[in-house]
Amino acid sequence: MSIQTQTSKEEAGHGEITVLVIAPRMPDPRPFQFRHAELTGDAARTAADAFGYADGNPAFANANSVVLDRSRSLAAEHVHDGDTLYLVDIGGGV
Repeated sequence: MSIQTQTSKEEAGHGEITVLVIAPRMPDPRPFQFRHAELTGDAARTAADAFGYADGNPAFANANSVVLDRSRSLAAEHVHDGDTLYLVDIGGGV
């Protein structure tokens, strides 16, 4: 019999999620790993930078085309491991 100890959910990977991000003008979506508590706007900026979008005000939209609140965490915006998010620019034209 083995005993497994767990000191926190973060160590078990529960604090991180992997999402698939689709960006305009890019043929292939990319997986990204974020902390569940990360602000949606910060995560969108990380993805935008990775896709080569330097300007604008990036945000994510969900599969229902609802733009997520950039000032709330991914968890608060109900983003789950395995979700697909769409990179959008709320200031116009990513």
